Amino acid sequence: MFQSNNSNGRVFLGCEMDERIQNVYYNLLLMSMYRHCKVFVMRMDIHLPQHLSQFYIMDFNHRFIEKEKNAGYDPLYISVREFSSEKKIHYHMVLFLDGNKTNNTYQHFENARTVLRNICGDYGCINECNEGHRNGILLDRFLTTYHDLCEVLCQISYIAKKEQKENVTGKTFFYSKVDITPLGEEDITMYLQNSFPYLNIGTGTQWYSHPISKAFLTC
Repeated sequence: MFQSNNSNGRVFLGCEMDERIQNVYYNLLLMSMYRHCKVFVMRMDIHLPQHLSQFYIMDFNHRFIEKEKNAGYDPLYISVREFSSEKKIHYHMVLFLDGNKTNNTYQHFENARTVLRNICGDYGCINECNEGHRNGILLDRFLTTYHDLCEVLCQISYIAKKEQKENVTGKTFFYSKVDITPLGEEDITMYLQNSFPYLNIGTGTQWYSHPISKAFLTC
């Protein structure tokens, strides 16, 4: 699943990854699959006015996740700060939701936009992250195809690339308040196999070169 290099970290499709971010999103995915036989995974980008402090993204995260919880979606999330090529700050968020309650991105984007408007009026933006590929994929413990699992793993890997990020700290990296367990490659492979018992996960390296992979590190 991973390739190591000599420059402090793992490499995915030529991009160096931040292991802490990877570890968190694997924990959240596996935890959500443990809670629900179906998990809906989706991404969004949050753009706030550049002069606002990190307090506002923390406020957004809290209000949005509470709104999702109150609607019964049992959300887990990870949100990471990144700079665009124009040096503008934005945040990548991945949501892991109860797939028995939702399998469509529409209501979640509406909830996110409502919360953002309440925080900063019409000066913020929610990007749906669906240019050139799907956003919002339902993982079913018993029916998921290998292609869909690869697509999700590759898509969420995008948020862990070190390129366009500053040093990852508690001020740039937010996630659900849950216990995070360190996971090695063998652990991830084993837990994925347990989560999707009808798929042949193999050694954990197969999806690394899957044909759909590159689209998710270039979007």
